[in-house]
Amino acid sequence: MAIQLNDRDLLIFQLIDEHRVLLEKHISWFISGEDKPVLIRDRLRKLFYLDYLLCHRHGTKLPWWTTPTKPLVYMLSQISRAAADVTEEVLDLYDADIQRHFLEVANLRMLGLIDQKDEKLSKFTWTTVKTETPGKAVDAFVTFTQNARTHKIAVVNHPAVTAELVPSIDEAIKSGAEHVLLVSRDDAHQAALQKLVAQSGSINAKRCLFATHHEIYREGLVTTQWTTCDTSKATVFAKPVETAPTANWTAMPVATAV
Repeated sequence: MAIQLNDRDLLIFQLIDEHRVLLEKHISWFISGEDKPVLIRDRLRKLFYLDYLLCHRHGTKLPWWTTPTKPLVYMLSQISRAAADVTEEVLDLYDADIQRHFLEVANLRMLGLIDQKDEKLSKFTWTTVKTETPGKAVDAFVTFTQNARTHKIAVVNHPAVTAELVPSIDEAIKSGAEHVLLVSRDDAHQAALQKLVAQSGSINAKRCLFATHHEIYREGLVTTQWTTCDTSKATVFAKPVETAPTANWTAMPVATAV
């Protein structure tokens, strides 16, 4: 059965290539931006049935996934890579830990778009940094405007607690980021990161902000209570006087790489 690929199909392929793996909700938000997420389930199923996409259930439990069944993960097939003119993947995207890392990064991008829809920020742009060593480097650079101030930040998702992290932070600041957001899966990992950065001697330690995925899912990307490496509350992102509640993205219908 032949299919006529359209511009949105090619955008889907490009987004999946950028993030490596995506859930349906991620794709819906990335395509729609600040508007209401589009319904693309039927199209994704058709692309899967016609071998343009690979699809399977994620192999481990994800604490932010609230439905009884494990989420369906979409990846590119050989023919979609050819159609979108993207290179072959070198990572094992069927590895559950690798998948989890990239899904968490995609969540952070989606939560930024939700914050934009809720008018907590504006002009949200996301640039994914494609790396072959997830957890050991910056995952993305983000810019947005809040209260008439433009922020440029780097995002590092659940990095390994090793000395290699500090040069990555320094390089991100050198490249123009004003702060580095380090997101952890739990409080224990966050505490270890804070200790590492605090004791690193880096002049950029004060530019590092910390939060857990749970906090960000609950409060939003910018209105969560970010903390510094000495566990003090950060005041980098001002809370609007009145904010609409952050949408619970799990209830929602089911972006340029460098």
